[in-house]
Amino acid sequence: MSVARVVSSPLLCALAITLGCGERAGDPVVRLPTAPGEGGETAAGGASPSQPGNGGAAAESSGDSSSGPTGLCGDCTSSDECGDANDACIRHQDERFCGRDCDDQHRCPDGYSCVELENSQLWQCVPENGCPVPTSTVPELVDLRQYLLERINSERALRDQAPLVPSSCLDELAQQSAVAFARTDEPLGKYVKECDPIWPNCACGWSAEAELTIARYGLDWTTAVERAVDTTRGAQNERFTQAFLSLNVTDVGIGFWLSGDEAWIALSLH
Repeated sequence: MSVARVVSSPLLCALAITLGCGERAGDPVVRLPTAPGEGGETAAGGASPSQPGNGGAAAESSGDSSSGPTGLCGDCTSSDECGDANDACIRHQDERFCGRDCDDQHRCPDGYSCVELENSQLWQCVPENGCPVPTSTVPELVDLRQYLLERINSERALRDQAPLVPSSCLDELAQQSAVAFARTDEPLGKYVKECDPIWPNCACGWSAEAELTIARYGLDWTTAVERAVDTTRGAQNERFTQAFLSLNVTDVGIGFWLSGDEAWIALSLH
């Protein structure tokens, strides 16, 4: 962890997140002590982080796709609800909310600062002025899938390619993949474990997978979708777009998990 990422806010400099005796970093709820003079304010001196950041808004009703991490600033009772093993559930007075590992890939979004955990190797992004309220309502998963499929097929039409056909069977695999990706930060984890060993005899004709994570998009699901399908030169999602623009695929399942300021999107292809 570089020195440049140590918190510079006068309030946050007075704070340190500590692990209780016998607790294991990344697994338990961790505590954020009250700074001198802080009173009833939150970890970052703002409003109470009681509003989850859209966590689970695109869930399904059964299987592994029914639950996923609540993400940065989401409500939590234990750290395993927040993301991978490096994301901690933070307790401050009577409030609990998810932090996020401020590593070299993600750092911290605007409005968050990186705070050191005492007696641990974890550093966490915490809000500087309270957890934000989501700016838009996420639609039902079926509607979100339809919107994303329309955007994907519009890009294929621009290249005189046939539209991809939706598959409910592939949809379920894709949703489970998106949630697994959100929990582990391991791209293609489900596909590699379950399809690669038996390919080409995978469930639902599953033959390819594409996954993408998008952060710091201002809690706006439409912006996440637009960034996912961005085909302009120099875009960060080239492998993702190449997958759905491939001439070798005809059917698609779509998985989407939105949590805090991050979205995980998975395409299961045949």
